[in-house]
Amino acid sequence: MAFCRKCGAGMAEDDLVCVKCGTKVANAKDDLIEKLAKYKELLGENEELMTMIRPQSEFPTSEPVFKKRSFMKYFWPFLVGGVVGGYLVYMLSSVMIVATTTSDYSQASASSVLGDAFIGLILALIVAAAIIFIGVKISKNKQEAHNSNAEYMMRESSERYQKGLMNEKMVNLYQENINTMRQYERFVPEKYRTSALVGSILDILKEDKAETVEEAITMLG
Repeated sequence: MAFCRKCGAGMAEDDLVCVKCGTKVANAKDDLIEKLAKYKELLGENEELMTMIRPQSEFPTSEPVFKKRSFMKYFWPFLVGGVVGGYLVYMLSSVMIVATTTSDYSQASASSVLGDAFIGLILALIVAAAIIFIGVKISKNKQEAHNSNAEYMMRESSERYQKGLMNEKMVNLYQENINTMRQYERFVPEKYRTSALVGSILDILKEDKAETVEEAITMLG
C-alpha cells in the first residue's frame, strides 16, 4: 500500500491523487500516460480481434477423418460378374450342343461336338475377360474419384479445424484483454473508451496541453 506524501493517507497502488487531500502523486502524469498507453494498446488489439473473431460454432470441434477406399471395394462385383457371366455362356453353349446333337454319334459328329464345346469355352472366357476388363476401368475411375475427393475434404476440414483453434485462441485473448483493461477503465469515461479517442487524449497529455484526462477531454470537445 502507498501513502500520500502530504497527509499520509493510505492510497491504492494505481491512485494518481490522494482521495483525502487531493495531492497528486509524484510523477502522476507520467504514470497516467503509461497506463493510458497500455490501455490504448489493449483497446486497439481487441478492436482488431473483433474484426477477425467468428462464432466458434462455425468450426468443427474435432478434426474429421475421411477414409480412402480400396480398389476391391468397387471391383469385386465385376469379378463375380465375370465368373458368373462366363459360366452362363459356357452352360448355354453346352445346352445348344446337346440340343443339336443326335443320339447316333459318329466319329465326325464327336469331333464336331468337341469343336463346339471348345468354341463355347472360348466365348465364355471372352465374356468373362470383357466383364473383368471393363470392371477394372470403372473401378479404378471410381476409386480415384472417391480418394481424390476424400483428400480434398480432409484438407478442407483440417484447415477449418485449425482455423477454429486459432479463432478460439483469439477469443481467449480478447477476454484476457478485457479482464486486464478493467484496471484502466476508471481513468477514461465510457464514451471515450476507443483506441482512437484514448490515443487523442494521450497526444494532448504528452504535448503538455493538459494535466488530466478530464482536461484533455475538454480540449477534444
